[in-house]
Amino acid sequence: MVGTQPFDDDDEVDTVDTGSDLAAFDDLFTVPGQDGPSDLDAFEVAPGDAEEVAAEPLFTVTNPPGTVTVAALLDGRIHKIELSPEATTLAETEAELAAEIVVIADLAIEQARSAQYSYVLEGMQSHGHDTIDTRDFLTRSVGLPSPEQARATQAHVFSTRYGGLDD
Repeated sequence: MVGTQPFDDDDEVDTVDTGSDLAAFDDLFTVPGQDGPSDLDAFEVAPGDAEEVAAEPLFTVTNPPGTVTVAALLDGRIHKIELSPEATTLAETEAELAAEIVVIADLAIEQARSAQYSYVLEGMQSHGHDTIDTRDFLTRSVGLPSPEQARATQAHVFSTRYGGLDD
């Protein structure tokens, strides 16, 4: 390789005016909010679409005053918390409002867990398992509340926390 000059990759590029590094893409893409509608407008999500979970059931509890609503998914995860405008005026402090949200969320989770109980109970019964033994197993070993227990818990919380109000 004697007598060959080293390759200089800058030689050809020096004569080409590229302008802005991103200017080459100006004709390909438009930025939403520029001059008119974007090609991507068809993919925009409408408000409220993210809140819809069509395939999964929701277990929703609202406190008797109607200020806090919590929806839980079947697996017990919280899906949505809604507060009415009165929620901040009825609670004297943020800590009270937070405590109210936690209480209602716990009840929604309890409802979701009781649905798990019902689902597993029905499945076990369809496979020929004894109902009494299965109920005992789900309650004691797995720790799932029955729907009756979940309703009793909600009634107890509502009667003690809200002075006998019931939804």
